Amino acid sequence: MNAPVRSNKPSVANEPAVPRRAGNVNPQTRFVLERFETESPALATDVRSRIDDIMVPREQLITLQESDPLDKACELLTKHRFSFLPVVDDDDRCVGKLTALRLVGVLRDVAAGRKQVAGTVAPLIEREHTVFHTDAIVRDVLREISKSNEGGFIVQDEAGHLQGVITRINFITESRLRVVMVDHNEASQAVDGIEEADVVEIIDHHRLGGRSTTLPITFINRVIGSTASIIADLYRTAGKAPAARDAGLLLSALLSDTLVLRSPTTTPVDRDLANWLAGLAKVQIDTHGAEMFEAGASLEGMDARKLISQDQKIYTEGGRRFSLSQVETVGFGPLLGLKQELQAELDRINDAEKCAFACLMITDITRATSLLLIRGETRVQDAIAYPRREDGIFELKDVLSRKKQLLPYFADLLKQL
Repeated sequence: MNAPVRSNKPSVANEPAVPRRAGNVNPQTRFVLERFETESPALATDVRSRIDDIMVPREQLITLQESDPLDKACELLTKHRFSFLPVVDDDDRCVGKLTALRLVGVLRDVAAGRKQVAGTVAPLIEREHTVFHTDAIVRDVLREISKSNEGGFIVQDEAGHLQGVITRINFITESRLRVVMVDHNEASQAVDGIEEADVVEIIDHHRLGGRSTTLPITFINRVIGSTASIIADLYRTAGKAPAARDAGLLLSALLSDTLVLRSPTTTPVDRDLANWLAGLAKVQIDTHGAEMFEAGASLEGMDARKLISQDQKIYTEGGRRFSLSQVETVGFGPLLGLKQELQAELDRINDAEKCAFACLMITDITRATSLLLIRGETRVQDAIAYPRREDGIFELKDVLSRKKQLLPYFADLLKQL
């Protein structure tokens, strides 16, 4: 997923974009990032607009200190036609604000020629007032200020340092983050707040999730083995070649999605682009693919929750909500050694996500077969036609693809129940 357009890093179409990841970095991905000397993109947990997206920042503010004379406050408020000024201490912590309305009450003293210090006129500085923090969500703040008659509000950090100010006019500014959804299109699989973001483009190879947009957008969805293939093809169609590092990253994603071109989702276009990318990255496909999956099979530092959540999707079919995760490995032994922990985690997911059932598809790429661990509704388990190895574990011979094989199977099965 790409985050709001806020950097000068150009894309293939010369549009600036900031990459963000929507989940944890698994061992296979970590291996690839290290192999091609690339830092992991920052994690995006939600894309809702926050106050620091629209506030007037600290560097643009004029402030007062408590020791400033009152005539300075009058001059600033009059000259700039401010409705208020933040009052800070020597450490730039906000101690209150001085409003034009409060100032009217002391104009008589000013006219009488008595030079006063702002901090000594107790009623003038509002020390009790509404403040917001920089990470406050715009929608929530707007709801809060609608209850108030104040003209402006202080924004500060957790330590009380002044960060900016927000006025009602700031909310007129377009604050929705511009987002490109990559390798997914369903809101249920996106980060929180996607419904409040401005989705300007989708690049994907999965089924359509039925989302709608208020304006036309670029939507590229192809029957192909990997979204990385789509992106690589965009480069090639534009007459451009990605740098060796980027070619290596795209190739790695392509090989991961297609199980080193063995998955039934693999197309001739995937194979063609894999060869093109391998040449640019100066790597050998089979060797690099084997190294990737060997690294991904490592259970070092992994527990049941991490294993299941690293590639987990929630679906709804036939009126039933269910979780379907996949792990690629070399041999079933190590993961089956965690069988009880994995089953307990699937039970937890059913409760937490209100699912009818939860599954983990363990795919052995060397044997081109998978095992399915499932917990939940007994009626669903009893309807599965694949051989049952033991309670809650089924053998899926020749099943490698969650998207093209297992998900359609469950969709048909659930419609019949």
